Amino acid sequence: MSYRWAVIIGLVSAVNSAAMLVSLSVGIMLPDIKAEFSLNPAQAGVLGAVSPLATILLSVPLAALISRFNPRLMIFVGAVHMAVFGLLMAWAPTYELTLLFRFVFMVGLVGRQASMAMLIHQWFVAGEVARVQSVTQVITSSVQIAAFAVLPWLLVWLDGWRNTYFALASLLGATALVWLLVSRDRETEKEAPPPALEKERTPMSAILRYKIVWYWGVSTAFCLVGVSAFTTFLPSYLHDERGLSLGMAGLITAAIPLGNVVGAMHAGWVRNTVTVRRQQMYITGVLCSAGMMTMALAPVSWLVPVGAFALGWACMQVFPTIMTLPYELPGIKPREVAVVSSFLFTLFTFGLVVGPLLAGAVQQATGSLRTAFLVVPFVHMGIFIVAFASEHGLPPMP
Repeated sequence: MSYRWAVIIGLVSAVNSAAMLVSLSVGIMLPDIKAEFSLNPAQAGVLGAVSPLATILLSVPLAALISRFNPRLMIFVGAVHMAVFGLLMAWAPTYELTLLFRFVFMVGLVGRQASMAMLIHQWFVAGEVARVQSVTQVITSSVQIAAFAVLPWLLVWLDGWRNTYFALASLLGATALVWLLVSRDRETEKEAPPPALEKERTPMSAILRYKIVWYWGVSTAFCLVGVSAFTTFLPSYLHDERGLSLGMAGLITAAIPLGNVVGAMHAGWVRNTVTVRRQQMYITGVLCSAGMMTMALAPVSWLVPVGAFALGWACMQVFPTIMTLPYELPGIKPREVAVVSSFLFTLFTFGLVVGPLLAGAVQQATGSLRTAFLVVPFVHMGIFIVAFASEHGLPPMP
């Protein structure tokens, strides 16, 4: 295996995975944190909302700042930053400090996307980006599965959420040290100095200059509305309205991230086989909608995991495909790649936030999660609207 795959992708994914475990663990640790600090539901909700809030507020400004520096060193600095504030979360004596430290921790987690985008641009050609995104998504989805499967046992074994945070932060610090010792910069030929007008162009301007990013970022956010809604409420739906045990409901829901893993393995092949993104969006949009409708209307329970797996698999064909877009835009600069990639993540996060809010609001109004699950696919139709419009007025996909 080449250095760039083993170290640049493998090791940086290990750093990201350790950081994600700290971020994802709040859901598992929340009951113990609520009990210790005597939190009300609103306070618990704020603690859980810090991650998407930080992503929405900080992604683009951090990308513009971080893109000014060496991405290899910024990954190290970000990992050390997260390790320190992970340790502070383990120590925090009050709810307010826990909330503050978690938000500051997210600065490092959000900033890693810009550094990763620049590293990919430095080490890989545009035709390899789909495969790179697929590999990183396999790792990310595997970490999500591990977080839900392993962290409850780790919480018991380490005797509490504070010791668990301490262990995860120490792991993050160790991966940061290994990254510093093993990683290196790639020597590239120096680019010719840009014209005077190019020097005046800021990386943030790329967001307005490449309007195609808005169209397809929003369409992918529509896709993630469904994924986040079903991931959040499917266990409750299966237990409350279908009478399954919580254990069985959890196993069925795990078919969504399992579909993500398998789908990410196929995403590079799909991207190279179906080379027009618009066609990919049509195909995966149909599969996503079919998966959601199957979960909501399946007459027998064994069809539900089939729909869950289809939703996870199909959504993962969209995500890596769209994340290759910043690397293929004509005339884009390395710093602009970082900013545009982070902007896409901001749009994706809106979709992840809207999904549970929409499903919860419909359930509150109708008293039925099945009704909520039938409404969500209609929002998902936005992906078809953008794909269709790209043939009738909007800029076509490359």
